[in-house]
Amino acid sequence: MVLSRSPRETLGALRSQLLIPAVVALLAGLGGIVFGIIRNDIVTALGALLFLPSAVLLFGIVAKRHGV
Repeated sequence: MVLSRSPRETLGALRSQLLIPAVVALLAGLGGIVFGIIRNDIVTALGALLFLPSAVLLFGIVAKRHGV
């Protein structure tokens, strides 16, 4: 199923306020994983993995609200 989105609808989805915490959670998770791997700290890397499901859920909520 292919949905054609107009540029106006796409901009509306990108202006959602839930994208800010989603991006922050994604960056915190990825940054923590990289930091943990670089420092050979498996606990930090595994702990940072807990941020990724939150980011995915927030991105999913935005996508569902805007029909993406």
